[in-house]
Order: sequence, then structure tokens, then C-alpha cells
Amino acid sequence: MGAASPLRTGPGRPGPLPPVTFRHAVRSEWTKIRTLRPGVLAALSAALLMVLGALDPRFPVPGCHTWAAGGCALPDVSGSGLRGGMLAQLALGVLGVLAVTSEYATGAIRTSLATVPRRGRLLAAKAAVCALVAFAVGGTASLAALYIDRRITSTPLQPGGHLDMLHAASGTGIHMALIGMAGVAAGFLTRSTAGGFAVLLAAVFMVPLSYPLLPAPAEELARTYWPFSAGAQVMTLMGDPRALPPWAGLGLLAATVTIALLIALMVFQRRES
Repeated sequence: MGAASPLRTGPGRPGPLPPVTFRHAVRSEWTKIRTLRPGVLAALSAALLMVLGALDPRFPVPGCHTWAAGGCALPDVSGSGLRGGMLAQLALGVLGVLAVTSEYATGAIRTSLATVPRRGRLLAAKAAVCALVAFAVGGTASLAALYIDRRITSTPLQPGGHLDMLHAASGTGIHMALIGMAGVAAGFLTRSTAGGFAVLLAAVFMVPLSYPLLPAPAEELARTYWPFSAGAQVMTLMGDPRALPPWAGLGLLAATVTIALLIALMVFQRRES
């Protein structure tokens, strides 16, 4: 039999401690992330990059690496409004990494585990909070960027254009949320801010840059099915005909991030802290 919970036996005596629910864990993680200065800077940087992308034509197009051999694989059909999304997603991924590695750096992870002993609940709460923050920042900033781009270019909207812009903004928000959760997984796997950032950099930039180095059949498969490239398709009003449809690509990215989080949980459960 396990030890009985402490009971209140008189004035001033401690009663049984209430269980820590997932809601409590989420509230705790929200408090941590909004007081984490580097995390706040990462979120603000993502929003700024989205807006600058609409203002500066030198920003890379989402899903397209103009400096890579072979040129642009994804036309800027969103009126160049979401060019900043390629770099903004990296900033929001770093937010997810910092939500984890900042606690390892300070030793606060032991306090978190004492407060939320169920490791799956702790990981899920961190992933949920980072996803919500990334969705809010990514969706709002992308919608603002699209409207700024329309104003600058004086491009008239076609019938249903506002709905298309909402679809692109909502898709971008979901994509950013998934990247934020990928950052959480990378943080738990590496327990290092530099290591987690390196993983994200490789997934978002380095692998797509290597496409031209692959044999033709492998290059076509990579361009179509690499989850981070496929997920980025949703940041446009039209997709690359050589790639998966935008929402199918987003589903592939979601499945990949889910698997990464499950692997991170397995590793987290086997470590002492």
C-alpha cells in the first residue's frame, strides 16, 4: 500500500495536496514562457521578420531557396507577403527549444518535475503552450504581412481574395505551431540550446539546400515528402505543383512532429531529469 495522503487533523494542519492537473501545468508553463526574456524576444523577432518580409524583397520566399542551385522551387504566389515566414518559423522553433533548455541550464527542471511529476504531462504542457504562442504570433503576423504587401503593391484582390488570405494566415499559424512543438522535441532530445537550434536549422534550411546534390529521383522525393518543406507549402495562396497539396503537406509535418515528441518523451522518461 502507498503512503496515505496527509489529513487535516486540526487548525493549521496541512490537508491533502490537490492533484496537479494538465490545466495547472499549462498555466505554470504559460507563466514561465511569458517571463522568459529570450523566449519573448524570439516571439517578437518572428513577428518582426514576418512584417519585414512583406517590406523587403530580399527575403526568401516560403519553401523556396533562391540561393540554391536549381532556383526557386516554389513561386511567390502569395504576393510576396509571406516571405518572412521562412526565417520567422526558425525564431518560433527556437522559442520551443528555449522553453525546455532554459530549465536545464538553470537546474529549474528539477523544480518542474517536483511540481509536475508526470513527465508526459509536463512535456505536453510545454508543447501546448509553445504551440499556442506560435500560432497566435504566426497567424496574426502573417495576416498583417499579407495586408501590408497588398497595400504596398496596390494589388487588387480577386473575388474571394480575403478568404484566401485568411486561409494562408491560418495555415501559416498552424505551421508555426508545429514548428514550435518541434522545437520542444529538439530541446528535450538535446538538452542544449545550441544543439536544439542546430537540429532546427538542419531541418528547415540545410536539408532543403541539399536537394540539388541528390540524384534526380531522390531529389524529387525529398522536395515532395521532406516534412518541413511540405509543411511550408501552406504559407502560400497556391502550392508548388511538384509538391504535396498544402494541407496534405501540413498533415505530414504534423505526423512527423508527433513522432518527434513521442521519441522525446521516451528519452525524457529514461533520464533522471
